[in-house]
Amino acid sequence: MEVAPILSDGRYLHWEDLRYRTPPAGLSSEEWWALTKLARLKASNAISAMTSCYETSFSITALSSIQRALHDFDRVNVGQQILSALGSPAAEGEYRVRQLIEEAISSSEIEGARPTTREAAQQMLREAREPRSRDERMILNNLRAMERLRELHEGNERLTVARLLELHAILGEDALEVEDGAGKFRSDQHEVTVSDLEGNIWHRPPSADGLERRIESLLDFARGEATDDTEFIHPILRAIVTHFWLGYEHPFRDGNGRIARALYYWCMLRHGYEVAEFLSISRPIDRSPRKYYLAFAFAETDAGDLTYFVLHQLEVMKEALRELLEHLRARAERLRRLSVAIASFDSLNHRQRSLLEHAVRHAAQGATIEGHARSHNVHYMTARNDLADLESRGFLTSTPTKPKRYFPSQGLLEQHSKLQRNR
Repeated sequence: MEVAPILSDGRYLHWEDLRYRTPPAGLSSEEWWALTKLARLKASNAISAMTSCYETSFSITALSSIQRALHDFDRVNVGQQILSALGSPAAEGEYRVRQLIEEAISSSEIEGARPTTREAAQQMLREAREPRSRDERMILNNLRAMERLRELHEGNERLTVARLLELHAILGEDALEVEDGAGKFRSDQHEVTVSDLEGNIWHRPPSADGLERRIESLLDFARGEATDDTEFIHPILRAIVTHFWLGYEHPFRDGNGRIARALYYWCMLRHGYEVAEFLSISRPIDRSPRKYYLAFAFAETDAGDLTYFVLHQLEVMKEALRELLEHLRARAERLRRLSVAIASFDSLNHRQRSLLEHAVRHAAQGATIEGHARSHNVHYMTARNDLADLESRGFLTSTPTKPKRYFPSQGLLEQHSKLQRNR
């Protein structure tokens, strides 16, 4: 009897789910699973670089749903989407900064960081304020590590074991749950497990013996240097497998999840996928962490079948892209409404429009020159001129504090409030 690798509705189920379903006529649940596994084996593509490091044979099943998802991402032009929504090429730089900040916060939240508010964490990062808690330190370190990865990418510098340790040292400074663990691999003396926030253990990593050699193989794979000429791996799949591999190896005593997600980001950039600069994959993960842990666990407990994790991550990427496009549409509509309320809106540059759009929604937060400069990746003097011009036009008022903070003027708030009432 022929059995497909997936259910008729397209789901790719693990034995833990399949065994509770009614099997096809004439088959027991065990026979159905055996035939399903056989069909998957026939359609599998080995990940030989990873398999060579472990006793498990890792592979991905060739599914049309995976190919379709990869094709959809191959066609994404986020820069064009931003230009279409906001009408300004300069907005692309702003959204790169926004993505880094969102990812730094969400990746930390997966690991248990809980800032006072998300807005406060965003403000801390934009204004380069010193963190006031371990949670804020974790978030700031995440941002610094991702910025360092971007520097390595832009400088076309090789990602080596030494640089991976450097990244972990940046990420872990005063932000790990273990002492003296930043920038150092675990050893056999360390008891390391993967558990969720409830304390459930999901994974015990391989022995530390040979760990550095395996990490070198992982980085070769991430760079695209460990693949046989006859073995093509789509770059997005390579980034996803890199993410899984780092999590599976768990080379550090703490901070592995954050490093794994940062490596995914670097790997996407390395292979030319600018979409990674605009997506925060950690936010969808943080909303459903159990699915994330299960995707890891299913791959490990089903003879190295990485398809579970690949499908999960492609869905996460799809959700992150959907959120980005929704944010762009909502942002474009808010700017349109603001242009109606402000007669001289068209004479402002994109940075100024963006600042006013944010200011009327977060009137009590205020803005600083440093934060404005960081948000738009411009020089301090450019940011200062933007704010001074807005103040001279009567849109902002400033405080004499240090640093000087700018708030929306009463006139601007009244104009915006009137427009909102008339909608």
